[in-house]
Amino acid sequence: MPQTENGPIKALIELLDGETGPRAELLRQELARVMKEQPQRLHEVIEQDFHSSVPAALVTAMEEVCWDELAAACARFTAKINPDLEEALAIETRFVNPAFIRADIAAELDALALTLRPLLANCTGPAEICNTLSRFFFRSQGFHVLPAAHDIKDVSFGRFLQKKQGSALCMACLYAVLAARFGLDAGVVDMAGRVLACFAPQRGEEPIFADPSDSGKLLSLSDCRSYIDLRNLEWSWSFATPLSSRAVLRRFLGNMIFILNKLRDERRLSYLRRYMDILKN
Repeated sequence: MPQTENGPIKALIELLDGETGPRAELLRQELARVMKEQPQRLHEVIEQDFHSSVPAALVTAMEEVCWDELAAACARFTAKINPDLEEALAIETRFVNPAFIRADIAAELDALALTLRPLLANCTGPAEICNTLSRFFFRSQGFHVLPAAHDIKDVSFGRFLQKKQGSALCMACLYAVLAARFGLDAGVVDMAGRVLACFAPQRGEEPIFADPSDSGKLLSLSDCRSYIDLRNLEWSWSFATPLSSRAVLRRFLGNMIFILNKLRDERRLSYLRRYMDILKN
């Protein structure tokens, strides 16, 4: 992209820094237009010209413009009959990083899928596929699941793909969306608070589960039922039923709310509660 084409956007960012009052609001409106009409170019300017030090005013303005738009995105997502999981992951990622776009997630997943493809070529059955994915993620690619999330960045799927570390929920979603790229039926389950990746059974067999918090260790249905027994809970098939993409998004937002409640960050919490209301309704 020629530097001259990026010049107006760079100038807008520089003007935003330090402006207050009515003029600042006009600049914010212009930033909103650029974010809507030229998101990729804005992303390029930030990466090229402000990568080492992004102005605080730009971060705040981008966050609030993006967060306002995300309310509408949540409404569109919720209105769909069967919304896509990758769309849910893009929504939650943009709350943490407004400069991130869905194409960034798709590009990262495409690159992983290209490397993974030959490894899956001779796999037969969910157990072998699941084992291959676990070795690929944790040994070959070096992904790491954090024992606890202390920052909302730890539950950002886009950042997880770039940094290769994050929450168990991020990892379980990676199993699901990469499997879907190969036409495999996989999802995310909530085993009484323990997030697992789940692979649908073949005829006459039982589902297979991968535990992101234990380097992708394979679990059988019997293993999961034993875990529920140890928790002194009554088994329900809902434990082994994959969450909808709406439920996954609510889980991400709920995790962020939990973290921000500890920080008493009311600015960000007000937006997250608004999204939760939209998704619940």
